[in-house]
Amino acid sequence: IAYYNCQLAFSGQNLQSFLIGRQICITSAMFVFARIMTLKEIDSNDDTVLGVPLGVIQVLFSTGLLGTVITTILASLMWRIIASSFPLVFLSNPLMYLIIRLCLFLDGVGVCSSAWVLARFLKPMVGYQPDEVHLEGAAQHTAAPATKRDKDIDITITIMRYVYSSVLLGFSIVVVMAVIFERKTILSQEVHPLFASFSFWFFVFWLAIMEGGQGCLVGLQPVDKDIYAESHPVTLLNTRKAHSGDNMERFIVGRQFLVVLVFTMINMCGSAVEGTQISFLGNSMNGIFVGSGLGMILTTIVVGQLTSQVNAANCMLDFINSYFMLATTYLSLFVEYTGLLHSVYLIQLIFARLAGKPIDTNEPQRNIPQTVFFWIRVFFSLLVLGYALVITLTALFESKTKMWDG
Repeated sequence: IAYYNCQLAFSGQNLQSFLIGRQICITSAMFVFARIMTLKEIDSNDDTVLGVPLGVIQVLFSTGLLGTVITTILASLMWRIIASSFPLVFLSNPLMYLIIRLCLFLDGVGVCSSAWVLARFLKPMVGYQPDEVHLEGAAQHTAAPATKRDKDIDITITIMRYVYSSVLLGFSIVVVMAVIFERKTILSQEVHPLFASFSFWFFVFWLAIMEGGQGCLVGLQPVDKDIYAESHPVTLLNTRKAHSGDNMERFIVGRQFLVVLVFTMINMCGSAVEGTQISFLGNSMNGIFVGSGLGMILTTIVVGQLTSQVNAANCMLDFINSYFMLATTYLSLFVEYTGLLHSVYLIQLIFARLAGKPIDTNEPQRNIPQTVFFWIRVFFSLLVLGYALVITLTALFESKTKMWDG
C-alpha cells in the first residue's frame, strides 16, 4: 500500500497538486477546529465552565488559546512525529490513498488556481529573484515570463480555471470585508471594523510569512552561507539562528503553534457569528460563503498560504530577507523554549524507543541541569494539555463553544 501511495503521489505533477489540495484540507479543518474549540463569552448570570470565576481566565478561554494548544499537539505535531518514526507504516494506511486522491481532486477543480496568478504578478512587484540568480549568477528575471509556469499563465490567463478562481477569490474577499464592516464577526462586534479589518489582513500576512518562511529555512540548509552573506544579510541572520544545533526542529515546533494561533485569530476577525445574513447575497449564497466560512477559508488559503509558498519555493533568499521573518524565527524559538509544547518530545521519545532508533541530534548530550529543565517543561506541557482538554471537552458537552447547529 505504501508503494502504491508513493507511486500516486510522485507521478508527474501530482506531488505539487497534492500539496495544494492538502493545504485546502488543512485550512478548512483549522477553521472548523477554531470554531469548535473557542468558548462562548459567559454572561454574569450564566454558569461558567467547571465553575471557573468570570474575569481574565474566562476571557482567555474565549480567545481559543486552549484549543490552539490541543490542536497543535494532538492534531499536528504528534502525527508528524509518528510519521517520521514509522514512515512506511504511516503510508501503509489505506486512508492515505483516499486522502491523496481527495487532495488531487481539490487541486484539479482549480478553486485555488488564482494563487499562481497572484504569485505570478506579486513576484516582480516585490522584486523576488530565483535563487539561482544569487547563487549561480544567472540572469535576473524581469516582469516578462521566465518560467514555463509563468508562460503558461500568461498564455492561458483567460482560460476558465484561472478566471473563475480569481473571480472567486475577489468575491470571497468582498464577502469577508462585508461581514467585518457590518460588525458580524467576533472581533468587529467589540472594536471598530477598521481595526478588525486591519487585524484580519495583518494575521493573513503573518501566516504567509510563516508558510513561506519555513520552506525557505528548510531549503537553504545545504546552501553555503558565505554565498549570500553580503547580498542577503537578514537572510543570513535567519539561517544562522535556525540552522544552529537543533534549532530547526525547535523552530518548526514553535512555528506550528503560532500558525494554529494565527488561524484562531483570523477566525475571530473574519468568521461570521451565528445567524449572519449579508444583504446583497441570497439565502443559499449566505449559507455557502458566510455561514460555512467558505469565503474566509478561500481568502486565507490563496492569499495567506499558497501565494507565499509559490514564490518562496523559487525565491528563498529574497523571501526571508526581512526583519519580520527574523522576528518570527526568534518568536517561534521562544514559544518552544517556554515548554508549552514539550509534551510532543515525550511522544517522540516513546516512539523512538518503540522503533529502537536513537533520536538524531546536532547537539551534545544534555547535562544534569539541562535534563532536569527539560523534564520540568515536559511535565508543565502535560499539565497545560490536560487542563485544556478538560475545559474544552466540558464546554463542548455543555454547548458552550462557538460552534452552532448547521
